[in-house]
Amino acid sequence: MSVTLVPSLPALPTAPLDVLGVPGEINLDYAASAPCARAAADAVTELLPWYASVHRGAGALSRRCTLAYEKARQTVGDFFGARPEDHVIFTRNTTDALNLLGRALPAGTTVVTFAGEHHANLLPWPRGSVRLPVPTDPAGAVRALAAALAELRRDSNPALPVLVSVTGASNVTGELWPVAELARVAHRHGARIALDAAQLAPHAPVDLLALDVDYLAVSGHKLYAPFGAGVLIGRADWLDSAPPYLAGGGATSRVGPATHDVTWATGPARHEGGTPNLLGAVALAAVCTALAG
Repeated sequence: MSVTLVPSLPALPTAPLDVLGVPGEINLDYAASAPCARAAADAVTELLPWYASVHRGAGALSRRCTLAYEKARQTVGDFFGARPEDHVIFTRNTTDALNLLGRALPAGTTVVTFAGEHHANLLPWPRGSVRLPVPTDPAGAVRALAAALAELRRDSNPALPVLVSVTGASNVTGELWPVAELARVAHRHGARIALDAAQLAPHAPVDLLALDVDYLAVSGHKLYAPFGAGVLIGRADWLDSAPPYLAGGGATSRVGPATHDVTWATGPARHEGGTPNLLGAVALAAVCTALAG
């Protein structure tokens, strides 16, 4: 495959990001997991003395941690150009985020991917998904997707939803994919599009609104925030209609006396059951702020 730069995604400034490391050692493994940015480590160190429950307490510690968690959500959403109506859901990583999206798909959804995708963007999807061959160049990817969607709409129930899910940058070749062009093709055929930005986000600005993608998944550990957090950002309707990804405390708005007398929350809380990864969210937000600067 050719290595092609996308004009709509300019490279980040070349000033080095201050990262931690072992003196005398050279880290050549950034593509798998980037080292920790000093901004992330400093944010975690500052918050640790205040560490307490999130959304579950009235004391000063809990209030401060809840504020930090929700501020992190806003910061991460802003960094990736989330639309006002989008949900910003904290997950463990890109794999977790795309599995969440896979669980939230309406019944009968067909997912279209390319064979060269990261495993996180191949394995979570339902049976009957379409896997297109690896294209030889970006223009070939656009043509292949257009042809596949035209055939899919012709041969199946046009009312059934379709999701196109593509990488922003290959974790094998480093090739940048023509995401905005693929999004235009998807929307022209009435499909939604999800972007696996795990490899792209550390190297170029990623803006949902500018690219016109419906969902975006990112891992903190590739973005210099290795504290076990990722994020799924995207349109609310499918996410609010789906059963909770994790049933538990925090995902409910009401729990009655009967076993299944539960009203689930809407919004990000619906899919963030259990005690959240506060430090991971704060670390990821700190790196987003550092990169934005």
